[in-house]
Amino acid sequence: MKTILVTGSEGFVGSHLIQVLDEVLYKIEPVCYPLLVPKDGMCIPLDILNLEMTKDVLKLHQPDIIFHLAAISSVSKSFRDPPLTYNTNIMGTVNLLEAAKSLKKAVRFIFVSTCEIYGGGENILETAKIVLKNPYAVSKYAAEMVCQNYAIDGIEYVILRSFTHTGPGQVKDFVLPTVAMQIAEIEKNKRPPLIELGNTEVRREFMNIDDIINAYKLAIEKCKPGNIYNISSNRGYTIAQAIEIFKKLSKVKFETKTDPSKIRKVDIPVLIGNGDKFSRLTGWKPRVKFEKTIEDLLNYWRAKL
Repeated sequence: MKTILVTGSEGFVGSHLIQVLDEVLYKIEPVCYPLLVPKDGMCIPLDILNLEMTKDVLKLHQPDIIFHLAAISSVSKSFRDPPLTYNTNIMGTVNLLEAAKSLKKAVRFIFVSTCEIYGGGENILETAKIVLKNPYAVSKYAAEMVCQNYAIDGIEYVILRSFTHTGPGQVKDFVLPTVAMQIAEIEKNKRPPLIELGNTEVRREFMNIDDIINAYKLAIEKCKPGNIYNISSNRGYTIAQAIEIFKKLSKVKFETKTDPSKIRKVDIPVLIGNGDKFSRLTGWKPRVKFEKTIEDLLNYWRAKL
């Protein structure tokens, strides 16, 4: 049985992933930032910015596969705190790879990167030009380069460039969870019936977290070392389209208003990928409809408040 170590297992994607990994096939070792270890779950404390601690944890658990999710993953947060973003996303990856190298064994390193490195466009292939428009994108592309460099030390890397996804549990730093939370508050008379937004015409894929997790499971089983794969649905939606669905699902009426302060200094109007390479290899395709994703978000926040 192979051991798979999942970093960032306390986060939005990591918490979903460790729930669905097959414990018959893998011994699963979830690791979390020490201050974020859940009280009700088994999780190994690990600060990936501490190289010696990282080496000790990997030496103890001897992973065959490392699925690296731990990161500063918000574009807006990366603008607010570039040093933290660069340190966590680049040096954290370096430390994990250095620790993996020290094991003196074959290790598969699956690195979750981002579509943000393309800087925008439609039908984006893995071979598209890299255009870095925010600190988050810079940090993730730099970490990709680090992964590729460690291949000379025998680390088998796979890079997954995931396009925009959302779902229950995603933090309110992201636009659709923020809208869902505010509607739930309006329904409970905790705020006035007004939602202020930035640019609602930006278009993203907004895949459902369940589809993303299914893709990641297949990536563990089927992706080939030394390859880069887009995880993409090949289609997108505007925030304005999402708002219209929210309005249909809301128990109360609300208005929307553009707040100039919420518009990013460097915005990407359209970011839609081409995931055919991954789909051909694995047979994966997204199955959850956009409307269901919106409904899941709203119901999550209704239950949470």
